[in-house]
Amino acid sequence: MNKKKTVAAVLSLTAGAVTAKLSADKIKEKLSSPDSKRRLQDTGHKMAMGLVKKLSDSVSDKGIPYLNRYDGKGFLEGNGYFLSVPEENARWTAGFSKASVIPPVQEGDYYIGGYLAFPPNKMNGIMNEQMVRALAVSDGSGRGIHVFAVIDCIGISGTDIRDIRLQLSDLISEKNILSVNISATHCHSGIDTDGLWGDLPKIYKHNKKEVKKGKKAKSISGKNEGFMLYLKKTAAKVIRQAVENMTTGEMYFAQLPVGDYVRDKRPPYVTVNDLTNIRFVPDGGGKEISMVFMAAHPVCYGDKQREASRDFPGYMCDSLEELGFEAMFIQGAEAAVATNRGPHIPEGLTTDEGLKAYGKAIADYVANYDKSNYKKLAPLINVTLSEVFLPSGNEILELAAKLRIVNNSLVRITTVDDGNKEDKSYDLTFVTEVGFAVLGNELSIAMVPGELMPEIAIGGAFPDWASYNGTSWDKPSLKEILGTEIAVAGLCNDFIGYIVPDNDYGSILAPLHYEESASAGGKTASNIVSAFQRMKKNAEKITVCEKQTIKE
Repeated sequence: MNKKKTVAAVLSLTAGAVTAKLSADKIKEKLSSPDSKRRLQDTGHKMAMGLVKKLSDSVSDKGIPYLNRYDGKGFLEGNGYFLSVPEENARWTAGFSKASVIPPVQEGDYYIGGYLAFPPNKMNGIMNEQMVRALAVSDGSGRGIHVFAVIDCIGISGTDIRDIRLQLSDLISEKNILSVNISATHCHSGIDTDGLWGDLPKIYKHNKKEVKKGKKAKSISGKNEGFMLYLKKTAAKVIRQAVENMTTGEMYFAQLPVGDYVRDKRPPYVTVNDLTNIRFVPDGGGKEISMVFMAAHPVCYGDKQREASRDFPGYMCDSLEELGFEAMFIQGAEAAVATNRGPHIPEGLTTDEGLKAYGKAIADYVANYDKSNYKKLAPLINVTLSEVFLPSGNEILELAAKLRIVNNSLVRITTVDDGNKEDKSYDLTFVTEVGFAVLGNELSIAMVPGELMPEIAIGGAFPDWASYNGTSWDKPSLKEILGTEIAVAGLCNDFIGYIVPDNDYGSILAPLHYEESASAGGKTASNIVSAFQRMKKNAEKITVCEKQTIKE
């Protein structure tokens, strides 16, 4: 090759290399732009959900009833009518009870619920007892009794909660119990009560064959059947005891600032900065009952925990009991809200010591809060609940429900009108329930079946220009709808995962959008808020008061 040709070749190769580098830089620059990242995330999300949907479509729907065959067993609707003022000479009555849900003898495998792990996290001991606590309350109007219970666990499905109610059918009829509301503290270090944290490959293989048998299917999950039977039996027993223990007294509430106890991990960084404490002070000097509503994830032990524990909510209750109270912890709107323990615990403590210190700090704060800041609640409680049908919008939860890994209630709703014939064109829909209780016309307890984003409860959702979907969230907050001070009872009467405003429901591959992977779908929030709007409107109407019966 002559010199000119050699130089030309070198120049040509150099030019090509420079051009290639410029193109690569341009591609890299383009891919690193926010719009390109978003498209990649959305494409990846669509592909991943498409694969999960194929798996879901391969699973039989046998055993999932059509809507016209759904019976609603175990549902209680609350008061038949609302009172606007207390009855003459009315008094509050309330009763409390508690017990461990850990069986005296544990048989079979127990899994720790809260973190996916391969192999799964098998329990190897009990650090402290998971409890069920219950408060029965009546306003003296003669309309009936309401029960609020909470279990130290990751979450419990509406199906299992209705099993507990059905065990109470005789008591509900005899005592005219109008509602039985059961929530979870959402501790990630307790025994699995949902089903997701077992040996998933083994469960998938077994259940895929079994569900073809419909009602006769013998499915397995991360839940230990013996443990769940004991838990339900114990919960029913504790509720009975709470009703038996009812006595007259006065009721008060206060909202204590707790902004420095918590932190939000997801934009728009809204937290419920108040802890709500409801105090029942019995006549005659009995133990005061403290019902604490606070929003913060009990995930403090982390994903290596193998001993069952109730995390900081349990330690808070322990500390309040040491101070002479009966105590309950109710999880609030804690979707992406975590604890902020730094300001409240000394350095150099072990994880368990730190959690005890954090729980004790909350208990001391509640116990020592100035009583003059509490408002006395007139003896008046109005409760309403409604079944809500949520179209399945998350292939992951749908697959888990179809495989009976979780036992959330699903129905088939036909999309083609074919007379009385069951058509194969249908939508799978989750059945859940929402409700609210109003105490003394001053404080409302919003009962939601999952992990609620705080902005849905108190406002502060993204505007259209800042949201993932570029749309507005045009729903009022629950506080606006209910028109009083508000406390949220999260994971109450069901466990359907995260509840995210529709306008910010995005790709599970996008940063800070993990919650969408464990949700019923992108329209869940608007459906639930709409249900609250309907319930509030209906509650203002006068209806006939009838004796409460449970659907059996």
